[in-house]
Amino acid sequence: MTIPPAVRAHAGLILADTIGAIIAGHAQPEVQAIAARHATGGVPLLGSRLAAPPPMAAFITGLAGTACELDEGNYPAGGHPAIHAIAPALAEAAAGDATGEALLTAVVAGYEAGARVGHAMALRPAAHPHGTWGVIGAAAAVASLRGHDAARTLGALEVAASLGLATSATASLRGGSVRNAYAGAAAQNGLLAVDLAEAGITGEPGGIAVVFGQVVGSAFDAARYQASAGRWFILESFLKQASCCRETQGALEAIELLLAEAPIDPAAIAGIEVATFASAATLAETAPAAPIAGRFSIPFTVATRIIAGHAWIEAFGPAAIADPATRALAAKVRVVEDPGYTARQPADRLCRLTLRLADGSRRERIVRGTPGDPDRPLPETAMREKFRRSVVPVLGERWAGLWDMARAPDRLARTAALFDACRPG
Repeated sequence: MTIPPAVRAHAGLILADTIGAIIAGHAQPEVQAIAARHATGGVPLLGSRLAAPPPMAAFITGLAGTACELDEGNYPAGGHPAIHAIAPALAEAAAGDATGEALLTAVVAGYEAGARVGHAMALRPAAHPHGTWGVIGAAAAVASLRGHDAARTLGALEVAASLGLATSATASLRGGSVRNAYAGAAAQNGLLAVDLAEAGITGEPGGIAVVFGQVVGSAFDAARYQASAGRWFILESFLKQASCCRETQGALEAIELLLAEAPIDPAAIAGIEVATFASAATLAETAPAAPIAGRFSIPFTVATRIIAGHAWIEAFGPAAIADPATRALAAKVRVVEDPGYTARQPADRLCRLTLRLADGSRRERIVRGTPGDPDRPLPETAMREKFRRSVVPVLGERWAGLWDMARAPDRLARTAALFDACRPG
């Protein structure tokens, strides 16, 4: 695979951002608990003193990378390709002490393989994209690190197609943090798929189209899949600054704009209406049952930003979810679909937030997309600051050196240096 320099440079940004999300996730108690349970030795876990066998390391890394809802995503692919490719790539790279160049090549290979399938398929509405086509990206990343040619890689991908998950899109909305395990399971199964293919296990010929067009998905556009060859999906990624679902962040930006104009006194708020496109309008729960449900709730995201003053990790922790003032304000937020906004997708992702105050006045903002979208890229300084906030609680002031390594991995002769830099003191 010949990867243009501009693509490698952007892939380094995606890798660094994802490593930051992984390290932040390792600070979460449930990730620490599962890591401790499976720390039987093997390859190091980023942001931990522990080590686990490569398949379990891939799982734990995928779990950590989605635990705080900070990882990147991709609109054309309809999901989050990076964490599915990066989690197994890190485990495999550590097992073979690959070069940084090989690691980054594998990340791009996995990202593109998974994104192409996501772009070509129609995921069933009840399914969550995590853990589905991401298994293809996971297998492609591992196959790249093992030096497989196109034919052997296709064999591994056909095995991987049958090792994805049947995920639920509503699990997170209802408080099921099992959703955070989806990407980890796909990462683990992608690595397993390559092992199985090397052992002689074969997949269903043409199984990618079957599974993702008829089983997990309702259609697979083969022509669209073929036409996407050579398209660099990784250049179309979106990146986040807040610890919540992307579809909440239109309303979040609208609130930020209103706050930048003038303070908002929570006691003076009579009500808030958010009008947006159909898929975002489903995130309407006013009383989330758990932190993950808060991250997938427009009412809670808006309320916690106003009350807590930010939408970072702590704004969605257990104490924040239970906070009476935040819950009372979230109950005043109404989310509705604007059919006109839905009709303008996928070209536009519109959100209108109307703030009604007790004195009868109204304040309103309409936003298109959100910062970090492909057409509204965040400056490097903002991404570096996000990385710092993600990593400092675990690694302290060593974050800057790690950023430099992760941002430009092609300079690393051995990935062991990256893992050493991620180990807490």
